[in-house]
Amino acid sequence: MNLEDILRVKGTQFRHEIINHWSEFSSDDLDSIEGKPDNLVILLESRYGYARGRAEREVERVVTEFEEKLHRAS
Repeated sequence: MNLEDILRVKGTQFRHEIINHWSEFSSDDLDSIEGKPDNLVILLESRYGYARGRAEREVERVVTEFEEKLHRAS
């Protein structure tokens, strides 16, 4: 499952995962993602000062961890 699928299918659960990793995000920030993975990367760049590559790697890491949790729960 890619991030777009996760945001579409497991959006609420993934929002909690995002908050667990990046507590500075508000509900409005999460709403601004609008199901688009690139918007999460942009938020990480602006809020945390991550370089583009690091932001992309961090998103991929969190998505992978989330997928593993979902797999273990099923």
